[in-house]
Amino acid sequence: MYVVNNSSRALLVALIPLAVVHAVLTAMALLGAQAAQPTDVPAPDQVLILYVTRLATDAALLFAGHCMLRQRAISSRLAYALMGGVMAAAGYAIAIRNNFQLVSPAGGTLLTMGLLPTLAGMIAGFLYGQFAGLAPAARFPKLSYEGLATSLAFDGPTRVRTSVAAIVIAAMMPAVLTTILSITLASLLPGFANYMSSGSNAVIAVALPAQLFLTFLVVTVVPSAILVLCLHHIARALRRRRAWEYAVAGGLMAAACAYLLSPMVPLLEVSPLMMAAVGYGAIMGALYRRFAGLEPVPLPEAVLATDPNALVGADDPARHQHRVILGN
Repeated sequence: MYVVNNSSRALLVALIPLAVVHAVLTAMALLGAQAAQPTDVPAPDQVLILYVTRLATDAALLFAGHCMLRQRAISSRLAYALMGGVMAAAGYAIAIRNNFQLVSPAGGTLLTMGLLPTLAGMIAGFLYGQFAGLAPAARFPKLSYEGLATSLAFDGPTRVRTSVAAIVIAAMMPAVLTTILSITLASLLPGFANYMSSGSNAVIAVALPAQLFLTFLVVTVVPSAILVLCLHHIARALRRRRAWEYAVAGGLMAAACAYLLSPMVPLLEVSPLMMAAVGYGAIMGALYRRFAGLEPVPLPEAVLATDPNALVGADDPARHQHRVILGN
């Protein structure tokens, strides 16, 4: 039996999706507060304190959940993903109960607003279990060096796992990359930086990346997930396991999809669209391979036989000719 290690590095990596989600929600809350009361915008110190409080609460709950699973010697990444979602939902409930937020959710949106932090918590739990590593459980007898080497060695055939969490992580990359690309190109426009840096538009400048990210995420996450799932099964059928092979396959599939969809997007030229598609597909394929991991190839399914005479090989003569029974 194995347990997940205690790792501060893995905890910092796991907090990245939670930090991004809290930043997006905080920016959107700031924009809503300015729209409701333009003269009563929260001070930057108040915003920072609330943001750090939410993030610290989620970090403490995530580590507490890890300790609970470690005590019970549970090390599967599915269990850690579920634990992260539960702990993030608990953190959201604590924030609502203690008013750790800039603006209270509107009526009828209390549960809906908690879906994004819960999803980020599931990704955070998965990332912690992925990066922390495993160690033998302390309450089980120690293995000798030969026994430990034998238990950790496997020379049989392997294949890339089918991982929902890896699909979600890879499918979010187009939204992240498109947001970064859009903000970078917009900042090159003359007058855009001066307009956003003015006092009245400072909140809009903070909320704009969050709004773009949510918009791109809603539009791209489902098609990207379908693309990654198809890419994974094609690469598995071709018996490809390396990250660069997944990246090449992802780039080719994304380029093919972009070529087929190019007539529907007349405002963009084919070349920039193809270049972006190849880059996005390669990144998604490599990320999926990085987070999915390997698993042993399953054994063939058992055959249920009722006639022992039928248990002959494929090259047996009985498979290629029929018996003849002469009538009386």
